[in-house]
Amino acid sequence: MPGLIGKQGIRPGALNMNRMFRALRYRTEQAKYVTYHRPPIYKTDDYGVPSGTIGSEELLLPNLPAIIRPAMTADYSQEKYGSNVIGAARVYTPNINTIKNYENFDQANNTDFNEIEGWDRLITNYRTVYNVWTDDTALASGNNQYAWAYIAGPATVSSDGESIKVSGASSGMTYTTTGNKNVLEADRLKFKIKGSDTSFVLTTVVVTNTDDETLTYTPSALIIDENEWLTVDLPFVSGTSASSIYQGGTRYGVTVSTSYDYEVNLKKIVFNYTGPDANDTVQLKAVEFYKSVSWHVHSLKDMTDGYIIFNCIRTKGRDDARRRAYE
Repeated sequence: MPGLIGKQGIRPGALNMNRMFRALRYRTEQAKYVTYHRPPIYKTDDYGVPSGTIGSEELLLPNLPAIIRPAMTADYSQEKYGSNVIGAARVYTPNINTIKNYENFDQANNTDFNEIEGWDRLITNYRTVYNVWTDDTALASGNNQYAWAYIAGPATVSSDGESIKVSGASSGMTYTTTGNKNVLEADRLKFKIKGSDTSFVLTTVVVTNTDDETLTYTPSALIIDENEWLTVDLPFVSGTSASSIYQGGTRYGVTVSTSYDYEVNLKKIVFNYTGPDANDTVQLKAVEFYKSVSWHVHSLKDMTDGYIIFNCIRTKGRDDARRRAYE
């Protein structure tokens, strides 16, 4: 890639953005998939005051390719409750026509997405706090002991080194871990799931700590497309709130309810579902609790036939040492 990357990073010009993304993704850490997020938009009354009625549901769409060049990652200006004002970055994405060819961004099936606009958010993985291991079905020694099991059955559990597969008439799969599995610093949970049955429905995802307190995600009537990986990226938060899973441009609301103490270690995570029979399979991979960075689009730097450049800022972050102290 001579001539495209210099001391100043990527040099804008006539380039193939998709080819550039693939090359940088495998050779450097500048390119990655991000989660695009637009909070819900509320209707206003005759005086322009926002009401409590949602006019446009939130957009939470993983797998948007981007190249991120931070200008400043953190300045640690202290704010209250363990937060701090943080950084700026320049973010490169493919052109809007290319973006609209991605399944969840296609206006043929998602009329709420038109383009990336001011104060939309690009959520990136700042640091993986804990990997839910899927490279094997169990590890019985060392610091990362874990075991996968099916619920109901009869079924079998196997791994291809990348994903966990449950074969048979199961109603769920459970990951159980032992030892010190601290996930306090994480603020999002991400995973990929697929099934071989046309009636495969993900009903709940339940995270449990060693005090047996739970955090439960409940999607609304989410029938997962047959033999297609679905990427799910949800907030790992306290209290009761709502989130979204998008599939094929359609939003499925997710209720988040918890009595979970984040200072207590992770014990297990359970994926409950319906649909599989004796001839079916369910697979999971890329399961992780991670600490995110949310880049907010501040201005449009450049737009060409090949790519778009956004100036982004991160308005608020967390000081994890103080977060633990304030819990």
